[in-house]
Amino acid sequence: MDRRLLAKAYDRSADGYDARFRELQRVKFRAAAQFLRPGPLCVDAGGGTGLLLEWARDERPELLNVRWLVIDLSLGMLRIARTRTPLVVAADLARMPIRAADLICAFTSVLDDVPRALGELALVLRPGGRLIVSFLAAEEPAGFPLRVEARLPAGQDVVFALRKDAP
Repeated sequence: MDRRLLAKAYDRSADGYDARFRELQRVKFRAAAQFLRPGPLCVDAGGGTGLLLEWARDERPELLNVRWLVIDLSLGMLRIARTRTPLVVAADLARMPIRAADLICAFTSVLDDVPRALGELALVLRPGGRLIVSFLAAEEPAGFPLRVEARLPAGQDVVFALRKDAP
């Protein structure tokens, strides 16, 4: 997958993204809500415009009492995300620019080389941390590098709550 082309496609759709996908995303956020237990640093990996933070503001404001970092390839998406959090980074979630997070969310953003991307996200988690990741139900991966706590239906998607056990 050409990541530059992907970023440019999302740049072009950034201004209409929220209106088009807000409700589809909120179905996933609600499905995962019971597993969203933030620590000092939480990451919305492939978080686009920061819709997760908008949802948290509206429905789970206690989730906003920590630092949230939105990581995405698209500068257009991050321009909008910056209105929801000051911490945004243009990067590939399969090459994380950080080395320790307590909670990572990747809602339908692991798009290619799934084993590698999930492995990178797992490496970044602190022991005891959670990775919340969703896929279109038809694209559900066969295995995960972390312990599966839950598999949750969420509209056309399935959400997984994964836990990094202490060594």
